[in-house]
Amino acid sequence: MTLKDRVKNITRRQWLILAYLPLHLAWYLLMEAVVMPHYTVIYSPLDDLIPFCEWFIFPYLSWFLYMVVTGLYFLFNDPEAYERYMLSLFIGFFISMAIITLWPTQQNLRVEIDPDKNIASRIVNFIYNFDTNTNVFPSMHSVGASCVAVNIIASRTLRKKIGVQIFSALLCLAIITGTVVLKQHSVLDLIFGLSLETVVLIVVFRGYPSRALDKILKQK
Repeated sequence: MTLKDRVKNITRRQWLILAYLPLHLAWYLLMEAVVMPHYTVIYSPLDDLIPFCEWFIFPYLSWFLYMVVTGLYFLFNDPEAYERYMLSLFIGFFISMAIITLWPTQQNLRVEIDPDKNIASRIVNFIYNFDTNTNVFPSMHSVGASCVAVNIIASRTLRKKIGVQIFSALLCLAIITGTVVLKQHSVLDLIFGLSLETVVLIVVFRGYPSRALDKILKQK
């Protein structure tokens, strides 16, 4: 089957779920551009015990590819996993954005970077300049990475592929670790992000959002 045929086979239900993506991106960019009158600083004494390591920038940035590749695979190979994955990802992101909007936060953990030290330091320096140190609680890297890993474990087409499972688990762990060793997040952001997504995954795997989607589509 060609890519064109695969796209034609995408259902209205799948497009409806995907419709949240541009809204999320616009919402996030808006929050990054708006300067709030007050930010709550997120900090834990544990943050001072975590060493900085610029080399984690590579798994940290792979977060985007990790989510996109998984979503495309599920879309074309495992529709059931696609729905669970997208719902658990977008619900987690929506709640995260709502928290960020209602309770602006920031972190003051970033270290001084020598961009000439190595390629990893150069990229971290670019990220520091490009990405603000605001809107950090919860960590959406933690929300997204844990969502991907759990849905890969649960996928009927991937659960027996041991190599894929090991790679996914290690990449998820590296991404989550990267959020704190790169000083992009406090450990509190990480813990709350993982806790939030755990609750979301339980709700999604019990089928409540899918049943709500059934009602929406029947009304249409």
